[in-house]
Amino acid sequence: MGLFPALQLCGEVVERIPVETRRLDDISEIEDLDFLKIDIQGSELSVFQNGQQKLAEAVAVQTEVSFITWYLDQPSSGEVDAELRGQGFIPHCLAQLRRRPIGDFEVGDDALPWVNQLTEADIVYVRDFTHPDLMTDEQLKHLALIAHHCYGSFDLVFRCVQLLEERHVVETGSSQRYLSLPRTY
Repeated sequence: MGLFPALQLCGEVVERIPVETRRLDDISEIEDLDFLKIDIQGSELSVFQNGQQKLAEAVAVQTEVSFITWYLDQPSSGEVDAELRGQGFIPHCLAQLRRRPIGDFEVGDDALPWVNQLTEADIVYVRDFTHPDLMTDEQLKHLALIAHHCYGSFDLVFRCVQLLEERHVVETGSSQRYLSLPRTY
Protein backbone atom coordinates (compact mmCIF):
# COMPACT_ATOMS: atom_id res chain seq x y z
CA MET A 1 0.00 0.00 0.00
CA GLY A 2 2.99 2.27 0.51
CA LEU A 3 3.43 2.55 -3.24
CA PHE A 4 -0.15 3.83 -3.65
CA PRO A 5 -0.65 6.59 -1.04
CA ALA A 6 -4.14 7.46 -2.26
CA LEU A 7 -5.32 3.99 -1.17
CA GLN A 8 -3.69 3.84 2.26
CA LEU A 9 -6.84 4.95 4.06
CA CYS A 10 -8.76 2.15 2.31
CA GLY A 11 -6.34 -0.41 3.76
CA GLU A 12 -6.77 0.54 7.38
CA VAL A 13 -8.66 -2.08 9.41
CA VAL A 14 -11.17 -0.31 11.65
CA GLU A 15 -13.35 -3.26 12.64
CA ARG A 16 -13.73 -6.99 12.05
CA ILE A 17 -17.22 -8.45 11.72
CA PRO A 18 -17.76 -12.21 11.28
CA VAL A 19 -20.09 -13.01 8.38
CA GLU A 20 -21.67 -16.36 7.58
CA THR A 21 -21.19 -17.36 3.96
CA ARG A 22 -22.44 -20.17 1.74
CA ARG A 23 -21.03 -21.76 -1.38
CA LEU A 24 -22.67 -20.49 -4.57
CA ASP A 25 -23.68 -24.07 -5.44
CA ASP A 26 -25.48 -24.36 -2.07
CA ILE A 27 -27.74 -21.32 -2.53
CA SER A 28 -31.07 -22.96 -3.32
CA GLU A 29 -32.75 -19.61 -4.05
CA ILE A 30 -30.67 -19.41 -7.25
CA GLU A 31 -32.16 -21.93 -9.65
CA ASP A 32 -30.88 -20.71 -13.01
CA LEU A 33 -27.93 -18.41 -13.52
CA ASP A 34 -27.30 -16.70 -16.88
CA PHE A 35 -25.08 -13.84 -15.76
CA LEU A 36 -22.96 -13.20 -12.69
CA LYS A 37 -21.46 -9.80 -11.84
CA ILE A 38 -19.11 -10.10 -8.89
CA ASP A 39 -16.75 -7.82 -6.96
CA ILE A 40 -15.96 -9.20 -3.51
CA GLN A 41 -12.53 -7.85 -2.70
CA GLY A 42 -10.26 -10.66 -3.84
CA SER A 43 -12.46 -13.66 -3.03
CA GLU A 44 -13.94 -14.13 -6.51
CA LEU A 45 -11.87 -17.25 -7.27
CA SER A 46 -13.31 -19.08 -4.27
CA VAL A 47 -16.85 -18.33 -5.49
CA PHE A 48 -16.05 -19.66 -8.97
CA GLN A 49 -14.48 -22.82 -7.56
CA ASN A 50 -17.48 -23.39 -5.28
CA GLY A 51 -20.08 -22.50 -7.87
CA GLN A 52 -19.27 -24.77 -10.78
CA GLN A 53 -22.76 -26.31 -10.89
CA LYS A 54 -24.52 -22.92 -10.92
CA LEU A 55 -22.05 -21.51 -13.46
CA ALA A 56 -22.35 -24.52 -15.79
CA GLU A 57 -25.30 -22.96 -17.64
CA ALA A 58 -24.21 -19.31 -17.27
CA VAL A 59 -23.20 -17.43 -20.40
CA ALA A 60 -21.44 -14.38 -18.91
CA VAL A 61 -19.43 -13.43 -15.85
CA GLN A 62 -18.22 -9.92 -15.07
CA THR A 63 -15.55 -10.05 -12.41
CA GLU A 64 -13.07 -7.71 -10.84
CA VAL A 65 -9.46 -8.87 -11.05
CA SER A 66 -6.43 -7.24 -9.48
CA PHE A 67 -3.04 -6.88 -11.10
CA ILE A 68 -1.55 -5.76 -7.78
CA THR A 69 -2.07 -7.84 -4.63
CA TRP A 70 -4.20 -5.82 -2.20
CA TYR A 71 -5.48 -8.55 0.14
CA LEU A 72 -3.88 -11.34 2.15
CA ASP A 73 -3.79 -14.57 0.08
CA GLN A 74 -5.49 -12.84 -2.86
CA PRO A 75 -5.39 -14.96 -6.04
CA SER A 76 -3.74 -13.46 -9.10
CA SER A 77 -5.66 -12.38 -12.18
CA GLY A 78 -4.03 -15.38 -13.92
CA GLU A 79 -5.55 -17.80 -11.41
CA VAL A 80 -9.01 -16.29 -11.90
CA ASP A 81 -8.54 -16.46 -15.68
CA ALA A 82 -7.44 -20.12 -15.55
CA GLU A 83 -10.47 -21.07 -13.44
CA LEU A 84 -12.99 -19.36 -15.69
CA ARG A 85 -11.35 -20.77 -18.83
CA GLY A 86 -11.46 -24.20 -17.21
CA GLN A 87 -15.21 -23.73 -16.76
CA GLY A 88 -15.70 -22.91 -20.45
CA PHE A 89 -15.50 -19.10 -20.48
CA ILE A 90 -13.20 -16.83 -22.47
CA PRO A 91 -12.34 -13.15 -21.91
CA HIS A 92 -14.54 -10.91 -24.03
CA CYS A 93 -14.06 -7.27 -23.02
CA LEU A 94 -12.94 -4.90 -20.32
CA ALA A 95 -15.93 -3.24 -18.67
CA GLN A 96 -13.63 -1.04 -16.61
CA LEU A 97 -9.88 -0.57 -16.27
CA ARG A 98 -8.31 1.19 -13.30
CA ARG A 99 -4.83 2.71 -13.24
CA ARG A 100 -3.21 4.47 -10.31
CA PRO A 101 -0.14 6.65 -9.90
CA ILE A 102 2.86 5.01 -8.27
CA GLY A 103 4.11 6.74 -5.14
CA ASP A 104 3.61 10.46 -4.79
CA PHE A 105 3.74 11.14 -8.54
CA GLU A 106 1.82 14.30 -9.42
CA VAL A 107 1.70 16.38 -12.62
CA GLY A 108 -1.04 18.79 -11.70
CA ASP A 109 -4.67 18.30 -12.63
CA ASP A 110 -3.94 16.31 -15.80
CA ALA A 111 -1.92 13.39 -14.39
CA LEU A 112 -4.03 10.56 -15.81
CA PRO A 113 -2.40 10.41 -19.28
CA TRP A 114 0.95 9.85 -17.54
CA VAL A 115 -0.28 7.11 -15.21
CA ASN A 116 -0.03 3.60 -16.59
CA GLN A 117 0.16 1.24 -13.62
CA LEU A 118 -2.72 -1.21 -13.97
CA THR A 119 -4.27 -2.00 -10.61
CA GLU A 120 -7.69 -3.57 -11.24
CA ALA A 121 -10.11 -4.27 -14.04
CA ASP A 122 -13.64 -5.55 -14.50
CA ILE A 123 -13.31 -8.26 -17.13
CA VAL A 124 -16.27 -9.79 -18.90
CA TYR A 125 -15.96 -13.49 -19.63
CA VAL A 126 -18.46 -15.18 -21.94
CA ARG A 127 -19.26 -18.79 -22.69
CA ASP A 128 -16.72 -19.92 -25.31
CA PHE A 129 -18.60 -19.19 -28.53
CA THR A 130 -15.67 -20.59 -30.55
CA HIS A 131 -17.10 -23.98 -29.60
CA PRO A 132 -20.80 -23.40 -30.33
CA ASP A 133 -21.49 -27.14 -30.29
CA LEU A 134 -21.07 -26.92 -26.50
CA MET A 135 -23.79 -24.26 -26.20
CA THR A 136 -27.54 -24.78 -26.21
CA ASP A 137 -29.93 -22.65 -28.24
CA GLU A 138 -31.09 -20.98 -25.04
CA GLN A 139 -27.52 -20.14 -24.04
CA LEU A 140 -26.93 -18.51 -27.43
CA LYS A 141 -30.13 -16.48 -27.05
CA HIS A 142 -29.23 -15.36 -23.54
CA LEU A 143 -25.67 -14.51 -24.53
CA ALA A 144 -26.98 -12.40 -27.42
CA LEU A 145 -29.30 -10.47 -25.09
CA ILE A 146 -26.61 -9.86 -22.46
CA ALA A 147 -23.99 -8.92 -25.07
CA HIS A 148 -26.38 -6.43 -26.72
CA HIS A 149 -27.98 -4.80 -23.69
CA CYS A 150 -25.13 -4.88 -21.15
CA TYR A 151 -22.03 -4.38 -23.29
CA GLY A 152 -23.00 -3.18 -26.77
CA SER A 153 -21.04 -6.13 -28.18
CA PHE A 154 -22.82 -6.12 -31.52
CA ASP A 155 -20.29 -8.43 -33.18
CA LEU A 156 -20.90 -11.12 -30.55
CA VAL A 157 -24.67 -10.72 -30.90
CA PHE A 158 -24.33 -11.04 -34.67
CA ARG A 159 -22.34 -14.28 -34.26
CA CYS A 160 -24.92 -15.73 -31.85
CA VAL A 161 -27.77 -14.90 -34.24
CA GLN A 162 -25.84 -16.45 -37.15
CA LEU A 163 -25.44 -19.66 -35.13
CA LEU A 164 -29.15 -19.64 -34.27
CA GLU A 165 -29.92 -19.22 -37.99
CA GLU A 166 -27.72 -22.20 -38.84
CA ARG A 167 -29.64 -24.24 -36.25
CA HIS A 168 -32.96 -23.08 -37.75
CA VAL A 169 -34.01 -21.56 -34.41
CA VAL A 170 -34.58 -18.09 -35.87
CA GLU A 171 -35.60 -17.02 -39.36
CA THR A 172 -33.02 -16.95 -42.13
CA GLY A 173 -31.87 -13.36 -42.54
CA SER A 174 -32.21 -12.51 -38.84
CA SER A 175 -28.51 -11.73 -38.53
CA GLN A 176 -28.67 -9.33 -41.48
CA ARG A 177 -31.75 -7.66 -40.02
CA TYR A 178 -29.87 -7.25 -36.75
CA LEU A 179 -27.06 -5.47 -38.64
CA SER A 180 -29.54 -2.99 -40.05
CA LEU A 181 -30.80 -1.91 -36.61
CA PRO A 182 -29.63 1.49 -35.35
CA ARG A 183 -26.79 1.27 -32.83
CA THR A 184 -27.67 3.29 -29.76
CA TYR A 185 -25.04 2.34 -27.20
